[in-house]
Amino acid sequence: MSTADKDQDFVWVIVEIQGQEENFLGLNDTESGETFIPVTAEREHGLMLLGRLPGAVQGATRQVESIHQRRILEAAGAEGFAVYLVDEQGRFLKRLDPVKAN
Repeated sequence: MSTADKDQDFVWVIVEIQGQEENFLGLNDTESGETFIPVTAEREHGLMLLGRLPGAVQGATRQVESIHQRRILEAAGAEGFAVYLVDEQGRFLKRLDPVKAN
């Protein structure tokens, strides 16, 4: 498997850290009511998205971390969240399908 193929298996997710607890940032689509975790294909897009979001809860910080698609899909699914690939503006590009995750 080439490096490019391996890179496609990873996405960038925003993690909220409060004390010793780390959680993936989950959002709610006000139109559909669906809860989801936004991820980006590139770190720079994740950082730009981070700057566009409302501030973290008091005492929390946020950072962008790389994660394997399978891991984020499993964690999100266990908590009832969908995972969407978004651009740096937060626009939906596509829903990540757990069946197609490598």
